Amino acid sequence: MTIDLKENEVKQNRFLTDKFAEIIKAMGANQVDKTYRTAPYDVTTYQTTHLNGGAIMGADPTTSAVNRYLQSWDVSNLFVLGASAFPQNAGYNPTLTVGALAYWAADAIRSKYLKNPGRLVDA
Repeated sequence: MTIDLKENEVKQNRFLTDKFAEIIKAMGANQVDKTYRTAPYDVTTYQTTHLNGGAIMGADPTTSAVNRYLQSWDVSNLFVLGASAFPQNAGYNPTLTVGALAYWAADAIRSKYLKNPGRLVDA
């Protein structure tokens, strides 16, 4: 996979960086240091943030949104795939874990849920 910044993304970054600086100054900052992203993309100067959370996976429906199969505790025909199941990012790139959980959920949907729709985990 090749990732690079296109001309429009570089322009968008410059525009947004300037707007953010204006907002920060209006909030009372004494000094604002701006750094614009430039092409080509360079992983050594910018690391992405891997946002997680929002539909936390767990064993208890009172403290989590989805069960171990990423199935909603409240709506049995709703499966939430993705990094939203994690309470926070455990480290770098959660892609492999997300993929493994998606495979796990898809297998459970196919082998369990479709044969007997309903909650896959009793709590």
